[in-house]
Amino acid sequence: MADLVEVPAKPLRELAEPYLNEWGPYSITRDAVTETAIRRFCEVAEDGNPVYWDREFAEKSRFGRVIAPPQSLFSMTFAAWWTPEFLKQKTTGDAAALNPAGTALGGNKVYALCDEYGYTVNTVAGQEVEYIAPFGPGDGRLKLRSMTTEVSDEKKVRVGRGVFVTSVTEYRTEIGDRLVGRSTMVLLRYKAEGSDDG
Repeated sequence: MADLVEVPAKPLRELAEPYLNEWGPYSITRDAVTETAIRRFCEVAEDGNPVYWDREFAEKSRFGRVIAPPQSLFSMTFAAWWTPEFLKQKTTGDAAALNPAGTALGGNKVYALCDEYGYTVNTVAGQEVEYIAPFGPGDGRLKLRSMTTEVSDEKKVRVGRGVFVTSVTEYRTEIGDRLVGRSTMVLLRYKAEGSDDG
């Protein structure tokens, strides 16, 4: 017989309320945006726009420099597969320096609550991305922070029971602190049908 999981008495949405609409801590990418990183993205996308490839052409464009494709924002901020421990510690320290004492836990706390309710499976239900300003070499690394804006009541969906969690993430440059993008994502956090703890 499977062990029973004690489910908190209050609805998750009610417990999540105090943590909504507060920015969580910044994280920062390990690496700066470089021409090489831009070219690697463009190779995969087979995007030959010279403003991404040719410095001489790009300097004569309205941007005045090589820029990254807007749609590369997500891949440029995706966590690295592996990082040496010393560099991991440095990046963690650099991120900590961006966050004043008392920075809200925000979405991190909401996700922890989802785990307590057994909603441990994640599926992206929808995402919209707004590209606000160009970015590229010379902007340093990219920093990002998120806030959870909404948690639905529990829903019964085809794959199980869960909640829809809406979050907003903003992307800024390390140099100049320019806002370059914003995404809104709806994540279904659910407990799969037939799981032993429900």
